[in-house]
Amino acid sequence: NLFLKGLVVFAVHFAFVLAAVGYLARRTEGFYWRTLAWFVGGIAVNAAYGLLELLYTQATGNQLDSLFIAHLTGETRGIQLFGVASGTNIYRTNGLTLDPNHLGILLVVPLLVLLPLYVRLERGHRLRVPLALLLVFLALVELATLSRSALLGVVVGLVVLAVPYRRHILSARLLVPLGLLALILVVVVAQRTGFYRTIFNVRTSLGSHSARTHFDLYLLLSPVLRSHPLFGLGLNTFSEYYAFLTGKTNWGPHSYYISVLTETGLVGGALFLVYLAYLVDRLAALRRVGRALVRAGERAGERVRPLSWGLTAALAGTLAANAFYLTMQMPYFVAFAMLAFAAPLVFARRLALR
Repeated sequence: NLFLKGLVVFAVHFAFVLAAVGYLARRTEGFYWRTLAWFVGGIAVNAAYGLLELLYTQATGNQLDSLFIAHLTGETRGIQLFGVASGTNIYRTNGLTLDPNHLGILLVVPLLVLLPLYVRLERGHRLRVPLALLLVFLALVELATLSRSALLGVVVGLVVLAVPYRRHILSARLLVPLGLLALILVVVVAQRTGFYRTIFNVRTSLGSHSARTHFDLYLLLSPVLRSHPLFGLGLNTFSEYYAFLTGKTNWGPHSYYISVLTETGLVGGALFLVYLAYLVDRLAALRRVGRALVRAGERAGERVRPLSWGLTAALAGTLAANAFYLTMQMPYFVAFAMLAFAAPLVFARRLALR
């Protein structure tokens, strides 16, 4: 049943990408930008709920899910209690996701996609201030998840963006939102310095039980590949095979790469690399389209090039974050792949018309 469920989900996701790319490629550039805006907006709503539930729980001690989500789904998962420091509960916001790390890794995408678009907006553009404020807000929620995997993804993505945008690192348009973010953090941390110092020390320690668990899961790769090298244990069956070890029937591999290799073997790993290589190639094609548009004097090139780098950085960040968590099989990454595959097809039409 688990294998069949995994196979159906994979088929649905793959069919969606094919159909959505075909549909989006025939639509206008404006439609593409609106699609991207709705995608980012959906994640922003998730983040807003996450921040709201954090503030509500800290103020009242109750779960915000019981007021809203329970009436829609019949379930109340609630915000995650991480621990206690200085007599105060430590909460990690998870928004509308099941895990704070999931929300954190989701936020990697809009942060890295929007940042170069914001940096390259001309002076006086109506979206400069809203984008700056949105980036600060998303960064705050990112920090509220306390997700190390997500922060790893953000750092990797920023390293990618530092290559084409190194001249803008000390620019006012970048330093102003960073200064605002820093100011908010200083005000918040100053109220309970010891409390936040404890959180920082715990989350930067690589010797914790949580950190060791993630690294230990990689030890499962060798026995699986020796026993089932070609096709692995079967799609979506990790939790069933390792219930004796984890004590849980819903315990995932906590890494996309462990999932691919243990459940689909070397064949599945090779197919994933082919898929990833094609995705990277399409993003490279988008960068070429952007350069060609700039050379042709098309203003669209001023948007396409930052978009291409933002999508590339978001992909790199997501790949890094998924070394220790499992989000690339979620619907949001399917939508991200759709946007990445369709972008060069949408914007290349402008060159064909010249």
